[in-house]
Amino acid sequence: MSMQAALDGEYAIMYAYGVAGARLAAQRDVALTLLEEHRASRDQLRQWLLADGDQPGPPAPAYTLPTTVTADTAARDLLADLELRLIPLYTQLVADFADDQPRQRWAVRQIRACALRAQFWGAAGQAFPWPEELPTPV
Repeated sequence: MSMQAALDGEYAIMYAYGVAGARLAAQRDVALTLLEEHRASRDQLRQWLLADGDQPGPPAPAYTLPTTVTADTAARDLLADLELRLIPLYTQLVADFADDQPRQRWAVRQIRACALRAQFWGAAGQAFPWPEELPTPV
């Protein structure tokens, strides 16, 4: 079920990128690029659900956003918030994938990507690059 929860989260954030993208004039290209990253994550989760013999659930017919998006600042806040909301879903996948190292590594990379995207959109925290002396997670 946690893969389905992560898939649901990806559908929701893709919807939010569509709503927010209309208000992000200066960063529209960045938003489109990040939307594509979420589409790739959605596709990966759907593929694994099907490979495991599960039928992926459809996206929700409508989403209730936590805030109204009327300006650039609200759009950035929305995206930061929803990126952070994905982190616990992927953290659960790390635990669920304990016996499947490639999937577990993928989930860890998703956690890091969500955190960095959230910070890009303005979430509190200190953004820092991956230390060069450490190998990049595979």
